[in-house]
Amino acid sequence: MNRILVAVLLGAMLIGPGALPANAEFNIKRLEAHHNMVELPLLALKQFKTLRKQHSVLVLDTRSGDEFLQGFIPGSINIGFKGPFDTFLEQVLPDKKQKLLIVAEEQDRSAVAERLSQLGYTGAMGILVGGIDGWKKQEVTDSITNLSAGKFVEKSGSGHIVDVRTVKEFDKGHIDNAMNIPLVDFANFGNTLEKDNKPLYVHCQSGYRSAVAVSILRAKGFKNICNIQGGYKALKEDIKEN
Repeated sequence: MNRILVAVLLGAMLIGPGALPANAEFNIKRLEAHHNMVELPLLALKQFKTLRKQHSVLVLDTRSGDEFLQGFIPGSINIGFKGPFDTFLEQVLPDKKQKLLIVAEEQDRSAVAERLSQLGYTGAMGILVGGIDGWKKQEVTDSITNLSAGKFVEKSGSGHIVDVRTVKEFDKGHIDNAMNIPLVDFANFGNTLEKDNKPLYVHCQSGYRSAVAVSILRAKGFKNICNIQGGYKALKEDIKEN
């Protein structure tokens, strides 16, 4: 149908300017954009699971951090699409040939595929049909505790505090006893932390980076992890109130 419409519009252009409808140019551009859209294959659960078993395949979950922490495919990495996605995708996954399987909200699937293509990620293999809900119907999920700033203040003496902001941010202000381990890249992040089974309380400035960070730490085998909701901003407010 689209091809017929394009042919008719182009024919009208050849016949003469007066024969072309006023909105024809807009329609042509819209159809061209439609044909040029980047789409990733939609993968049924069985296909997704088979590909996931391949060597060096990584599951990239593009949902919000709060949604991710409630339940995710074990071993997956969270980089939320509604946020500084470009910056942290390229920072955490610098290898643009990395094989990726995508989990995304249904309304974001096309936009995520388009953005990955624009950024040059050629290893994206497909998107899970049904998203995380499709996975949950047959498979188990992992989750990470998401603590409010107030709850963290009650428990912080029992573990390690990990601040994943930049050194510059950390130097401007931080909470007592926090370790500054900036979120730099997937390969090296967390290598200096000991797996002593003490809780790791992870925060950034407002919450986006810490969700990325805890997903990486979990994928690397850290079990006792807590994300601090709202990050340093929320912690400062809670400390003021108390």
